[in-house]
Amino acid sequence: MASRISANQMDKPMSLATQSASEVKKDAARPRPKPPVPSTAKKVTCQLLPREHYPEWDELVDLSPHGTIFHYSWWLQTTSPSFKILGVRDERGVLVAGLPIPYQLRPGLTLFHSPILTPYLGPVFDLSGVEGNCEKLHFMRSHGELLARNVKSFDSLRYVAGACAPDLQGFLWAGYRVHLAFTFRFSAAHSPEQITAGMTRTHLQKLKKAMRLNLNVVRDDGIEDLIYLNAKTFEKQRMKPVCSPGFLSRLWNAAHSQERAHLYVARTSDNKPAAALLTVHDKRTTYQIVSGVNPELRDIPAAYLVLWTALQDTIAAGRNFDFEGSSLRGVESFYRRWGANAVPIWRIEKSGSWRGSLLKYLLDRRESGSYKVRAT
Repeated sequence: MASRISANQMDKPMSLATQSASEVKKDAARPRPKPPVPSTAKKVTCQLLPREHYPEWDELVDLSPHGTIFHYSWWLQTTSPSFKILGVRDERGVLVAGLPIPYQLRPGLTLFHSPILTPYLGPVFDLSGVEGNCEKLHFMRSHGELLARNVKSFDSLRYVAGACAPDLQGFLWAGYRVHLAFTFRFSAAHSPEQITAGMTRTHLQKLKKAMRLNLNVVRDDGIEDLIYLNAKTFEKQRMKPVCSPGFLSRLWNAAHSQERAHLYVARTSDNKPAAALLTVHDKRTTYQIVSGVNPELRDIPAAYLVLWTALQDTIAAGRNFDFEGSSLRGVESFYRRWGANAVPIWRIEKSGSWRGSLLKYLLDRRESGSYKVRAT
């Protein structure tokens, strides 16, 4: 893939509009009333949104074909210690495009990186008032370049735009690099029968075995079981869990209160938790983001059953299913054997200083080394 270009010029630090701990109202998919035309609004503007405009941002996420659950302000508030939102308003003052910018401050570094359990971000555009493919491309490219050139004062920027990503040519014009990756997805058009027909024989055999064991799959209850099984899964690999128990509890409570999450726990006949899975969803897609299995019950393929249950619920709801994280070599084969389609996703990157360029080099080396270790 193309390597990163030279660092952009550093500008004066921008004031950071961060989200407070105040609760954000549920996102509701409804048409946005057009605000009155400001007498002074004569051109397209790009600026950071104040916190009181975050409900308007959430409405844009609802309207945009590029918006995901991970773009909502309440999700960013839950997962990121600090974030800001860059917005583009048209000549009437209507918010028509934007980019969420969660960030971390490290010693000597300002990192515009995705927070934990937030796989997809990137720009979103409201195309509802734009007709024709030519005009839609022009809209995304011109407004995308405007967004990209107004992202300032960072050492390293790394976000991933998912399968519903918009055209990113504007970011390329602004000196960013876009790298190809893949995830596995089932479309909403799939039926359970089509899914089982595409599974490998071993996966189907393990799923049928789990069904014969009469495991009980409990929905939307048992966050403590997920936390326990997730920790056990990492412990088996001699690794520290990515998420703390407190973080997982906060994320579940926030997403479930928004009616955007489901939790699946498979229990044995003596009520022992064997496997657990947490999914979150927007209007179009369900994403699996956290799972865990009981290493003491390794002969029980309960992970297949909780995933199968989540797939059935997703198809019944008319949503796509995204095996988020399936580009990782260590788990790629497991998800591939479910028979889902490989779909491109896009990593947007840029270095804003020599420190950011050095960090990119180190991250790339670590990623490359990780792939080689897994391959052997």
